[in-house]
Amino acid sequence: MIQSEIKNKIGIIYLDRPKALNALNCEMIQEIEKALRDYEKNPNVKVILFDSKAERGFCAGGDLKEIYYDYIKNEAEPKKDEFFKEEFDLNKYIMTYPKPIIAHWYGVTMGGGVGLTIHSDLIIADETVNWAMPETSLGFIPDVSVGYYISKLPQAIGQFVGLTGARLYPDDLVRLDLADVLIDSKDYGKILEILFAIDSDDIIGDFKKEIEIFSKKPGSTVNTEIKEKIEKYFAKDKLSEIIKALEVDQTDDFARENLEILKTRDPFMSEVQFQKYFLGKKLTREETIDMDLEIINHGLKSGGIAEGIRTVMIDRGDKPSWPVKNFEDVDKNEVYNLLGIK
Repeated sequence: MIQSEIKNKIGIIYLDRPKALNALNCEMIQEIEKALRDYEKNPNVKVILFDSKAERGFCAGGDLKEIYYDYIKNEAEPKKDEFFKEEFDLNKYIMTYPKPIIAHWYGVTMGGGVGLTIHSDLIIADETVNWAMPETSLGFIPDVSVGYYISKLPQAIGQFVGLTGARLYPDDLVRLDLADVLIDSKDYGKILEILFAIDSDDIIGDFKKEIEIFSKKPGSTVNTEIKEKIEKYFAKDKLSEIIKALEVDQTDDFARENLEILKTRDPFMSEVQFQKYFLGKKLTREETIDMDLEIINHGLKSGGIAEGIRTVMIDRGDKPSWPVKNFEDVDKNEVYNLLGIK
């Protein structure tokens, strides 16, 4: 599931489940935690590197099929949230990890893979990154404290990404301070050689300086080209105003496509995500991830998560039947109570 090795003073954790695009399951989470605890105790390890052995990307997120069959639909399993609890505990451990962490984002980097590494001290992204948090299509919201970072984005792009699961491109990640360095994938081997050769007390600081020659300035992306449209439709004070604005302008391809996307999302969780964007500006990372687990538990009890995983991963293409059918039927007080908003 993972490979770990020490090279010079670098403790490396390779995600190594390529057939599943490194989708995280309980066994992987336990192995990652064990490797991190071993490295924490080892005085020869000064820095951790998260990387992958999969050609197609770093990590596709949690193993939703396994969660669905082994936990959600397994009547003999009394602890339906066991996977999420273990995953969230690992992320909380990483938040306060005593040694610096470097992460390599490339290819598919989504969901739990983002949560695993977004707290790193240095994130290297290359031109292949396909970054997204698509949880609203699955009956919950961007979790594992990634919402902490989404809430720091400008309102329009933050709501656009959080509500629709829209892709962020490599240049977007650096521009929005979600990644630190943008490189060409062909240079990554040279960058690793530099990392392994550094012998100093400030490995991260010296590493950043030495790889500046490989750093690319972010250029335009699909998202920068449609920035005005994102701001026009998603910088609203209410979710209902976003939907209304999209409905009014159906001659616009962007409006029509994103209205269709929102119509496939869980209405209740969409309202939760909309409100959580603003609430998240006041929360710490730890408070955010604790709230995320409460929201997950709500989705498990309501059946929304089961329905989301079923339609996206099991019965693909089937139309979801969410616990709350329409946006106008969402009980705002229930949303506020879940989020602790008075």
